[in-house]
Amino acid sequence: MPTQGFPMTTSDLKTAAAWAKDLGVPEKKLKEALKAAGLEPDAKNGVCAYYSKASAEKARQGIE
Repeated sequence: MPTQGFPMTTSDLKTAAAWAKDLGVPEKKLKEALKAAGLEPDAKNGVCAYYSKASAEKARQGIE
């Protein structure tokens, strides 16, 4: 379940766009994979959604 604020350090959480850049995949494909996998953001700050590396890796596996 997503939480408000940051349960982990901010370096552990990034936006989908930042993870896409780090993982070398297209941003749109990563966002679609996150949605298709039913992954909720690990944290939200206003309208920004932040994901952990584990969530980003799980979504990336859905792309491949």
